[in-house]
Parts: sequence; structure tokens; C-alpha cells
Amino acid sequence: MTIAPTVHTRRPKARRLAPMLPAVVMGLTACGSAGVNGSAAPVASSSASPSPASASAQTSQAQPASGAETLQVALERWVTQILQEQYTEACLSGAPVLPAGRDAETLCKSPEALSSAKSLHEAWAKPGVKLPPQGEVEVTGVTAKGTEVTVPDTAVKLDGRTLRSLELIGATGDTGSFSLTFKMLKHEGAWYVQGFDLKF
Repeated sequence: MTIAPTVHTRRPKARRLAPMLPAVVMGLTACGSAGVNGSAAPVASSSASPSPASASAQTSQAQPASGAETLQVALERWVTQILQEQYTEACLSGAPVLPAGRDAETLCKSPEALSSAKSLHEAWAKPGVKLPPQGEVEVTGVTAKGTEVTVPDTAVKLDGRTLRSLELIGATGDTGSFSLTFKMLKHEGAWYVQGFDLKF
């Protein structure tokens, strides 16, 4: 008889964020920029995409990315598209700068990108919540300082409820350290969703 070895790992306090985003938070390769080190591997703090400075020195424009006049409008549009299950459109409206040789349409149609977008949709589209066009997405309390701004999920509301409150529906355990933030980028006068950070 062969007994398989048992591997013991230390686990933090039980934190079940179900139904929450899965560990494979690829980020916005799902939406037009490179994932963490070009990989979908999860890390303790999942960064959806690198800052423009950490992207490849040679970049190409991700077309047909389309920005918005304000960061609020850009994020409201992006979240609305996710909620309406327009995943490819949301992806293509994301960050306009890609590492050289990467094609936005190919990235946006990848299984990883679609999986991330669907996970966001599931985290927000909870029973009893009106989705667009019936429910309105609104970003409030955020001021643009510079060309890169981080927006917490508590600043984004759907049908009058913050995305954070929707994400935590059904969650059990210690959720105090959980956060989801959006990274906004101003590029050539227009705002884009550059990525998102998920922390447990």
C-alpha cells in the first residue's frame, strides 16, 4: 500500500469571498494591457496591469481603444460594458498602450481575458440589483490629480449600491483586508481603465 505524502501549508484566517473573483485575476490583459509579468498566475496582491513606466519601452497603440474626457465617464462606461456582458468591447476601450508586438483584439478575445471580465460581472450582478440600462453606474468622490489615478470600488455605485457592497454579498470570514481598485490612465488627453488591483 502506498501512502501519498501530506503537504501541510499554513493558511491565513478563513476568508471565503464567495461568489467573488477567482484567484486567476488576470486583469486587463482582459482589457488591453499586460498582466502580471505576462502571466495569469495569482499573487497575494493581484495587479491587473503594470504602470506605463514598467511596460516595454517599445509600445504600440491598442486600437480601437477609445478614451473619455473624464476618468469618471471612462470608468462608468467600462463597468457598464462589463455589466452588460460586452466583455470584448470593455477590453478594447481599455488602456491604449500595449507591449510591442501584442495585438489588442487577440488579447481581448483570450480565454483569460474573458474569464476575468465574467468574474467581475458575477461579483457585481447580484439578485435584486438593477443592471444597465435600468440601473445606473456612477463614480463619485474622485479627483483627478496627474495622469494616473486609483479609484476604489467604494467610489463606484450600481443602482445606488457600491461595487464593494455587491462584491461582499455572500462572503464569510474576515473581509477587512479585501479591496478592489481601478487604475486609471490619462493618455493623449483621454482617460482609460489601465487595470485593476485585487487584494485579499
